[in-house]
Amino acid sequence: MDTFQHQGARNRILTKAQVHQVDEYALRLMETVGCKVDCQEALDILDRAGCDINNPARVKIPRRIVMDALETAPGEIEVFNRDGDPAMVLKEDACYYGTGSDCPTTIGLYSGKRRQCTKEDVARLARFCDALANIDFIMSFGIANDAPEGSNFVHQYEAMLVNTKKPIIVTGHGENDMRTMLEMAAAAIGGHKVLQKKPPVILYTEPLSPLVHTEMGVSKGLICCEYGIPFIYIGSPMMGATAPATLEGTLVQTVAESLSGLVIFQQKQPGAKFIFGGDATVMDMKTTIFSYGSPELNILNAALADMAHFYGLPFFCIAGSSDAKILDAQAGLEYAMSIYNATLNGCNIIHDCGYLESGLTSSFESVLFTDEIISMVKYMLQPLTINDETVPLQLMDSVGPGGNFIVEEHTADTFRKTFWFPRFLDRKNFELWEQNGSQDLPKVLNEKAKEIFEHHQSPQFDGKKVAAIHEIVDNHRPDV
Repeated sequence: MDTFQHQGARNRILTKAQVHQVDEYALRLMETVGCKVDCQEALDILDRAGCDINNPARVKIPRRIVMDALETAPGEIEVFNRDGDPAMVLKEDACYYGTGSDCPTTIGLYSGKRRQCTKEDVARLARFCDALANIDFIMSFGIANDAPEGSNFVHQYEAMLVNTKKPIIVTGHGENDMRTMLEMAAAAIGGHKVLQKKPPVILYTEPLSPLVHTEMGVSKGLICCEYGIPFIYIGSPMMGATAPATLEGTLVQTVAESLSGLVIFQQKQPGAKFIFGGDATVMDMKTTIFSYGSPELNILNAALADMAHFYGLPFFCIAGSSDAKILDAQAGLEYAMSIYNATLNGCNIIHDCGYLESGLTSSFESVLFTDEIISMVKYMLQPLTINDETVPLQLMDSVGPGGNFIVEEHTADTFRKTFWFPRFLDRKNFELWEQNGSQDLPKVLNEKAKEIFEHHQSPQFDGKKVAAIHEIVDNHRPDV
């Protein structure tokens, strides 16, 4: 295993030879097994490119066409916030963190009870995440179950758009959802020309594993090609269910699912802002869940990151997620392991931070906990600088063997800049901890989350723009 660490820390789980093996198997999979394409426009695009579309259930993509698509795909994508300020540059050595998508249930901040999520919950969680320093982007942390039928994604985007300035990742049922949300984004930032130049929104869409490019999944990406909007196109295969029961086979399938999509979109619009990746994990054979806390997920994340670096493509992955039902020791273990690994692997967009119950439940406390973990991981992986300032030999000589540095002016001037200070993790001795109420971490996080939620207001947003967005939402025609 080739492992090393530097700025933007990189953990290589695959050797160089294995990277080329995975690439070769993925190319062979696309050439010989093929993929099913249910979108007529995509079929036409592939036909013009020289692919074999005689059987739409087994479209064959020659490797030269994949190579051409990789040549035109951008290796760097810039994303902006609602105010038009640079917010994320998806490139080598850049890691960004955010919430996950579409939890049907949430745990009430004040009641502590698990219940169905509403549009108001999406809005509240977006406003809360707007206040967190280590959450770089927002992806709807819940489903607007109370929205009109077929319109939940559009209503979720409205709830997020008016409650945070941070970049937002959206998804949708189909073309109508996508066009409506781009109209909303344009209304928020000053028109479609500004939207194309400074996009504050990213689409998440996906094929159906194994190896099916659906009308719903592809059509949304094709719209993003037209508008110059960044978009993620990745599979979510489960080992043993919608992918082979091996890490290696699932890895190759995930790569092929994303790259075959890349071909469609780069043929549609060379230079389309495509983001590679995969939400690949194992199906737990005892419970049949899509496991978010498994070691298999972390291994596949790392291997997919190696492939992203090899292809020179921006990369999207899962981390900060747990199969635990509440914020407990299991959640802490699974959050920390995955966030550390995803950062070490150099993943660009790290989503689902704060997931509970295998992606079914959100909570204020869980995302606040991941914010703390991200802060610690960033500190752990920062590059060291060895020089006369960081190694003060003159001071060390002055203190001398057997002395101490606690009273030195250098210590007073330096420690606040060089030490990591936890906000929520407890370092008191037992007696002092007991005197302060013997609070466990979930209780501390709950109190801090309430404090943040009660004091952080939605960032100012022009009332006319809010009204225009609301009108667009009211006039939306659902896909389903």
